[in-house]
Amino acid sequence: MPKSDTVPTATLHRWQHRAQQQLAAFLAHGAKRDLPPLVWTLAANGALTGEADGLSYTPDQQRDAVKQWADHVGATVQTTTGDGREEHFAGWEKPVKGEAAVVGCFRATIFLHREGA
Repeated sequence: MPKSDTVPTATLHRWQHRAQQQLAAFLAHGAKRDLPPLVWTLAANGALTGEADGLSYTPDQQRDAVKQWADHVGATVQTTTGDGREEHFAGWEKPVKGEAAVVGCFRATIFLHREGA
């Protein structure tokens, strides 16, 4: 990446801090509304991902967890299948006054060969 395209470190830290604040809000909303807990990942660029993982949930619970969180933020779940798996993805963004929005997604990967096992 050319030097002129590099995002300053201070900006990345600011984006991560905003996403961390959004995560705190999600955790509070989840507890208050009894939403399924997710595995959360905070990327270097501040993107926040909540995953309904197959270790904690059955395939039906994974689907439901993504749907509940997507409904909570008004996002649409997209589902794709292929290579023996089913992917559920709901992208979202939360506006931040005077700044770029905090962005992220809720997702689940379901391995179909394990579903009937």
